[in-house]
Amino acid sequence: MSKMKNICFLILFCFVTTLLVLNQDAQGDNRTVYEDRTRIMQEKLAKARQELKREIKIEVEVENGGSITGNVKCKRMKYPENIVVFIEEIGNNDYPAPEEHGVIGQFDRTFVPHVIAVQKGTILNFPNSDLVKHNVFSPQDGCNQFNLGTYDVGVVKQVTFDKSCYVPIQCNVHAEMSAFVVVFDNPYFTVTMKDGNFKIDNIPPGDYTLKTWHERFESVTQEVRVETGKITDVSFVLKKKRK
Repeated sequence: MSKMKNICFLILFCFVTTLLVLNQDAQGDNRTVYEDRTRIMQEKLAKARQELKREIKIEVEVENGGSITGNVKCKRMKYPENIVVFIEEIGNNDYPAPEEHGVIGQFDRTFVPHVIAVQKGTILNFPNSDLVKHNVFSPQDGCNQFNLGTYDVGVVKQVTFDKSCYVPIQCNVHAEMSAFVVVFDNPYFTVTMKDGNFKIDNIPPGDYTLKTWHERFESVTQEVRVETGKITDVSFVLKKKRK
């Protein structure tokens, strides 16, 4: 009887040990799959940041036009990126909407681009290229309010931005996700890169109000004169918004 008990115990021990080994192997495989998926998604995120457009507008051809170039600096901000520089009003601000669609992608629980400037009437696509579901919406107290609901990976939804204003974009599933759509009546705007430089071309000669927008910095305004065939150089220094 004692010998039989020992055999049973040995069989049970071997069975439990085998289960533990198999479980560890499965966990290791799952960890490897997760790490591979995370790495691939991070690579897609980096690529999207380089390739997705941050400006959607029509191309305007102007005879004898001029240009505005310059630089933006921000106090207590190393890289003055995602600052929108724009002419507030030009002519009657009556311009056709772009046919090109813009894109705000979702990668690794991040909206890309973080800031996109578009002309009024632009359609933006919101593809879910992530590994999880998202719910894209803008707050109810803002303009161009929408809620796309929760949708699966691989699904693309669209929104037309037909009012000139700035629109915060959020995800109801992941509170850390945020982006901004800045909508203008005319195509004379641009978004800065990390160096803070900007350029707006093909501007009809005249006097204009040039402004800046950033989610965390005060807007700054300058009056500028654009002359035929000439470049007007402008610089801005932005301060953080008061809380």
